[in-house]
Amino acid sequence: MKKMFIATVLGAVTPGVIKALAEETRQAGGEWITSKVIKVDHHFAALLKVAIEDDMSQPLKVQFERQFPKLTFLFEASNAAPLSNVRELHLNVDCKDRPGLTREIVDVLVNLDLGIEHMEFNRVHVSTIGQTVFTSKLTVLLPNEVSNESVVELLEGISNDLRVSII
Repeated sequence: MKKMFIATVLGAVTPGVIKALAEETRQAGGEWITSKVIKVDHHFAALLKVAIEDDMSQPLKVQFERQFPKLTFLFEASNAAPLSNVRELHLNVDCKDRPGLTREIVDVLVNLDLGIEHMEFNRVHVSTIGQTVFTSKLTVLLPNEVSNESVVELLEGISNDLRVSII
């Protein structure tokens, strides 16, 4: 059974450190349900909600501290519902591109307290219409009590031309 914990990571900003933490998590069979990173004056603080098999939780924590000795780690159990109470929702999002669109999509998902498993955003200039088109593939963890339709409706409310399809 998967276990969730919150890792708080503090330290100096170094190139690739977040990517390296994510890679260590994947190598241990874990995944980040959500993450928040704040940077100020060459320092960062990250909160990582990690889901991992129960028997791999402690080895991952030890590996983090071994691989990143200049960082400070704090680990706490997550108070969230077990992963059995959530499901994955796969979405495509398409519309005309504009500044701030990615942030608005992420804000909607975060405000619903959904776990973002995967985000892929692309912008393509379409010369026949003379505009840049935004397209995105998302995988989110959705609590069983939240309907697919409510997520689609809230996302489509961002813009009149934004269309969401469930895949």
